[in-house]
Amino acid sequence: MGGSNMKMNKKGFTLIELLIVVAIIAILAAIAIPQFSAYRIKGYNAAATADLRNARTAEESFFSDWQVYSSSAAAGAPGAGVVFTNVANNTGAIAAGSIAGAPTNAPSALINAPGFFVGISQNVGLVINTSAAGGSFTMASKNQAGDRCFGADSDFTPIYWVNAHVGVSMLAAATPAAVASTVTSDFLGVAGAAPCNGLTGGGGQTTWVSL
Repeated sequence: MGGSNMKMNKKGFTLIELLIVVAIIAILAAIAIPQFSAYRIKGYNAAATADLRNARTAEESFFSDWQVYSSSAAAGAPGAGVVFTNVANNTGAIAAGSIAGAPTNAPSALINAPGFFVGISQNVGLVINTSAAGGSFTMASKNQAGDRCFGADSDFTPIYWVNAHVGVSMLAAATPAAVASTVTSDFLGVAGAAPCNGLTGGGGQTTWVSL
């Protein structure tokens, strides 16, 4: 029946076609991977900004009740704070009744539970400093994987930012001290401190500026 004379029509990709496909995939990957990384960093920065804004709201609410701000130090003591994170017993809380403040600015009664509390996102570090009398605060936040630190001053409305080292956790010393003054911002134009003093490898914004 002529079956032995039939030819199989098998057609595959040529080497050139395969090389073209590989080249297109490589080009797309070269474009997409950096963009994906940039979007991730923006997400990390957004978490740090959201935590900062929430902390500011929590502080103002706390002040309206007790006429004193809480630092992030042990017992909310006035002055320099430590880094709040979301690990180790959700350490965004200060025990009830523990805020001391200055004699002329202290709460007139024990602070009700839960004292001062603010939620902290994963990998975000938040520091809250207060002035000596507890009447003003500075606070700053950073996501470990983010490339910016964000700050707020109780005496001024803007949110401030400075470039930061990627992959480095927040440090307490990176937050400027709180000074009770409505004339000069504790952040604006102030040089940043590690890890909030420029991008990894150098460069970037190294002084605090407003968003």
